Amino acid sequence: MPFLELDDVRLFCTDDLPDRAPAPGWLGVPTVLVHGWLGTSDSWIHLLPALRRRCRTVTVDLRGHGASQAPDSRYDAAEFVGDLVRVLARLAPGPAVVMGHSMGASLASLLAVEHPELVAALALVDPDYGGRPEERERLLPMARQSDPARVAGDAAGLIARIDAATGPEHLREWHRRDIERMPPFVVARSLRQNLDAPSSLRFAAQAGPLLARRRQPVLAFHRDPGREALERSHATAATTVLAVRDTGHWIHQERPEFVTRELEAWLRGLPRATE
Repeated sequence: MPFLELDDVRLFCTDDLPDRAPAPGWLGVPTVLVHGWLGTSDSWIHLLPALRRRCRTVTVDLRGHGASQAPDSRYDAAEFVGDLVRVLARLAPGPAVVMGHSMGASLASLLAVEHPELVAALALVDPDYGGRPEERERLLPMARQSDPARVAGDAAGLIARIDAATGPEHLREWHRRDIERMPPFVVARSLRQNLDAPSSLRFAAQAGPLLARRRQPVLAFHRDPGREALERSHATAATTVLAVRDTGHWIHQERPEFVTRELEAWLRGLPRATE
């Protein structure tokens, strides 16, 4: 069964080997996919066929999301990263390419800094890190409501406004249904933690110092100019930043062929992976 039993939570995971021998070099390095806030591992289905043809591919529903359990816990970035450490230790031991979307990109970056032995490279799709302080002030009243159901309803409205730039209508419907399946307390608690927890990278003051500590190769797809500028200000020679302006937040769903093509070209251009 595609569930991983940890001490305090049961996580839905998939672990697929390639159809044939792994591709050579970086293309064959195992890839771990981390979805964003209020999403699920299903958000990667457009990329999975291409990934599975060349490398071991692991997906996970974060705690409280998708088919994973929703225990009474913190739901901050540190806790999510702790879960990812255990998933990688069980399913993808050794350095992996970690690919994250939105909040998943923040979690992947934290993982890369705190556990560099687990992360060979980072591929990040419209990261949520590095937002402006005024965004926090705008979201705090929503997060501090006492009724989790109201927070969840407002969060759904927030995602719908972000999603307005997403082209295909069926994708917007998909994102709405993901949120409706989540326990309201998870939505409320994770939002508060995203705004206030010390481990959060949601805003530039916290994100910048950590991004500067990443030592792995980084490929980042950015839709937001401000977040792109922060990425470039902390870029190393191993960082590639792609500006993507003609799409919504879910770049990997709207333009999967583009993301797959750029990811594979970037991997081919990296120095040979350590055997």
